Amino acid sequence: MSSLTPRFKSTESLTVTANGIRVGELSRAEGKGIYFAYDKEWLAKGFNLSPLTMKFDDKPQLAQERRLFKGLHGPFADSLPDGWGLLLMDRFFDATFGVGASLTLSPLDRLAYMGDRGMGVFEYHPKTEKVSVEAVNLARLFEASVEVQQGDTLGVLKGLRLAGGSPGGARPKAIAALSHDLATATSAFGQLPPGYEHWLVKFRALTEPLETGAIEQAYALLARKAGVSMAHTELLDVQIREGGHERFFAAKRFDRDGNRKIHMMTASALVYADFRAPTMDYSDMLKLTSALTKSAVEVEKMARLMIFNAVFHNYDDHTKNFAFLYHEPQDKSERGGWRLAPAYDLTFSDGMGAHSTAFSGHGKPTRKVIRDLCKDYKYLKPDGYIDQTLAALDDWERMLGSLNIPKAAGAAIHRVLNDARARFEDDSSVRIPS
Repeated sequence: MSSLTPRFKSTESLTVTANGIRVGELSRAEGKGIYFAYDKEWLAKGFNLSPLTMKFDDKPQLAQERRLFKGLHGPFADSLPDGWGLLLMDRFFDATFGVGASLTLSPLDRLAYMGDRGMGVFEYHPKTEKVSVEAVNLARLFEASVEVQQGDTLGVLKGLRLAGGSPGGARPKAIAALSHDLATATSAFGQLPPGYEHWLVKFRALTEPLETGAIEQAYALLARKAGVSMAHTELLDVQIREGGHERFFAAKRFDRDGNRKIHMMTASALVYADFRAPTMDYSDMLKLTSALTKSAVEVEKMARLMIFNAVFHNYDDHTKNFAFLYHEPQDKSERGGWRLAPAYDLTFSDGMGAHSTAFSGHGKPTRKVIRDLCKDYKYLKPDGYIDQTLAALDDWERMLGSLNIPKAAGAAIHRVLNDARARFEDDSSVRIPS
């Protein structure tokens, strides 16, 4: 059960913690903005949360770019959802404190609402509400998501709001702890029960076909075959009311290691790049990966992901769909450092008619464009990555069969992929479209 504060009171300051350790303090200064100050203990034993845009000292600091995240610093902006999670948050405040209450919320109010339920490592205190661990019914959460999409209710089922109020993206989804056999689910908050792991489960939107989850699973399996680093994924077959079945795409969370939380930042938050607009190029993504991780292995992972998105027509490759994880050493023999997070949100997408992230300025790349993008990194082998990705594409129809996806459901996608395939054939004379 949850215990709500009886009256909404605007938040002026928040303490930020990570795995029980105090990181620092967020505070709002009228007419100036939101300041963050590191805690002295964190300065002594921790790390810079965002090394490209934040100073690592004891002086209060404003966000480097105060317009994009309403004054929040990038690391904390990533704690807030967008799309589906934002809708559920706004429904909660409007239902609890009166219609229009959500319009008056400050970023600190929203972080207090997230409390310890956000993606990534941070927890914010004091929390707007306390949440206890309880069972999760995925079928009921899906049905409740349908009710919300239909606009039938101002209020939101508590279980749906809490489970679905953290992840970003427009599609309905929930975070839950699933048993190792995936047969039962419980709350992802509090201590993880023995035999359970953290997962993110996606539902389909009302406008999407029944095969949506299965198509995303096909993409995940083909991405692995193409050499892309992916989290473990599954397709959950769930019975809903009146004998119907839904298949939900589920991915194991890479910002969790048992009960330990892992610091995660999207490319959007790292460099203040608006994910709602085409603000970065894959040349920028390769440079960012190289500068942050200082690792040829991680740059290769980004190159492979770039090529998969190009070949498999994933136009929804905006700056929130790339993330980095900070590895904290667990003993003196280990070194801390940044790594590219496993790929996520890979599926067929037309987006705005071209890739959200351009390829040296091109919305629809060719093999030559990819080669040129990689030439500054002598260790990259773009032709090999492209050939491996095209070989994965050859497995499309077999993959549909193995996942029991009707051939007709994937036929239109396959036609688009085959039409685009010619751009990646091994022909150095392919002319780059102007």
